[in-house]
Amino acid sequence: MSDSYWNEEIETMSAKAVERLESERLQTQMEYVYAKSAYFRAQFDKANVKPESFKHRNDLEELPFMEKYEIANSQLEGHLLGINQCASQEDIIRIHATGGTTGRPMRVGWTRRDIADYCEVGSRALWANGCRPTDVVFECMNYNLYAGGVSDHLCFETLGATTIPFGVGNSLRLLEMMNEIQQDISIWATPSYAIRLATLARENGIEPQNIGVRKGFFSGEPGMQVPGYREKIEDSLGLVSFDMYGTGELGMHSGECAHRNNLHYGGTGVVLTELIDPETTKPIPFEEGVIGEFVYTSLRREACPHLRMRSRDLMQVFVEPCPCGRTDFRFKTLGRSDDMFIVKGVNVFPLGVQATLSSMRPKLNGEFQIILDRPPPIDYAPRIIAEVARDVPKEQYDVLISETMAAIANDLNFSTAVELVEEGSISTEKKSQRLIRDY
Repeated sequence: MSDSYWNEEIETMSAKAVERLESERLQTQMEYVYAKSAYFRAQFDKANVKPESFKHRNDLEELPFMEKYEIANSQLEGHLLGINQCASQEDIIRIHATGGTTGRPMRVGWTRRDIADYCEVGSRALWANGCRPTDVVFECMNYNLYAGGVSDHLCFETLGATTIPFGVGNSLRLLEMMNEIQQDISIWATPSYAIRLATLARENGIEPQNIGVRKGFFSGEPGMQVPGYREKIEDSLGLVSFDMYGTGELGMHSGECAHRNNLHYGGTGVVLTELIDPETTKPIPFEEGVIGEFVYTSLRREACPHLRMRSRDLMQVFVEPCPCGRTDFRFKTLGRSDDMFIVKGVNVFPLGVQATLSSMRPKLNGEFQIILDRPPPIDYAPRIIAEVARDVPKEQYDVLISETMAAIANDLNFSTAVELVEEGSISTEKKSQRLIRDY
C-alpha cells in the first residue's frame, strides 16, 4: 500500500509481467478445474484439449463460451451452486446471489481464498476512487444475498475504512443518522439511490448538501458516464462521485482514479478478460477506443470458477497511459448487448436514452423506464416513462412530452410514446431496472 496505490506492484506492472503472471495462473487454474469438475472436463474433451494446452491467453480461443443461463438452469435442476462448482462443501464458507437485474439471480459460492481475492480486487478499485482508512462510509447496498452488501462491506474493512452497514429499507432514518454526524462522511450505493436520497431529504425539510456526504462511491448500475447524470448527483448532495464496475459472480472490481478518465481494470492476476465482437464472437485486440464485449476467465477461483464467461457488457477500452501511473487498460460501459433492442432497424441502448433524458434537466430528472409491450420486431413506438421535476406544473406536461419525444427522435433516431410521472415514482432503494420486456 502507498499513498497512490493499494497494490503498487500489481497496479503498475508492465504488460510483459502481466502476461507472465496470467499465463502462470491460467495453467494452474486449468489443471484445477479439469481435476475437480465433470462439467469442465467435458468442455475440454469436446474441444479436444488438455489443461497443459493453455500456456497463454490466446489459447483460450480453443474453449467454448460459458453463459450465465447454463449455471442458472443447473441450479433450477437442484444443484446448490451449479455445474461450475469445484470446491468441496466444507471449503465453501459463504453463498451470495447475483443482483438479478436481468434474468434469475444465481447462487455463488466462495472459499476463504476466493473472499480474500474479492477483497483485494475491491480494495484496489476503492483506493483508486480515493477511499482511505480515515473515511467513514455508509454502506447502502442490499445485504440480502446481494454481493454489494456483505462482500463489498468487507472490501471497505480490508482497506481500513470505518464502515457503517446500513443497507437499504429505511432511507429517512439514514438521512437523520447522517445529519447527526458532525464530520464529513462517504456513501456506497447505486447512483439512482443517491438521487432518491436527495429527493427524500428535500421532502422532509433537509438540505441535501448540508448532510455532510463528501465522497460517493457508486456501482451496481450503469449511467455514471452519461453526461449530466454524475453532475446531478454531485450537485444534489454536494459530493465528489466515483464510478465502480463489478461482477458479483466473478469478484472483479474496477474503479476510477482521481483523473476520472474512465475505469481502471482492477482484476489483474485474479480474472483474465478478453474482448470479443458480440455478434461474430471473434476476438478483438485491446487498442485505443475499440468496442467489444468482455469475456471473463477466473485465474485463482476455487469454489465456482468461470472459463470464458460472456458478460454481455459492451465496453469501450482505452490503452493510452493514465497520469495516475496505473498501467492496465481503462474502459467505460456502453450498455448490455442483451439490453439492446432494435426499433425499425435502429439499435437502441438504455444508456443512450438516459443520456438524452439527462440532457433535459432540470425539467426531467433523468429517471426512466422503457417498456416493450410486444416481442420483436419492434415496429411500434416503445413507451418511455420518465420522472418530471417536482416544480414543473402539470399544465406543462403536454409540451414537455412533445419536447422529450422530439429530443429522442433527434438524438437516437427512433420514435417513442412518452409518459411523465411524478418525481420519486421510479427511483427506489434497489437497482433501477431501465428496460422492461412486458411480453
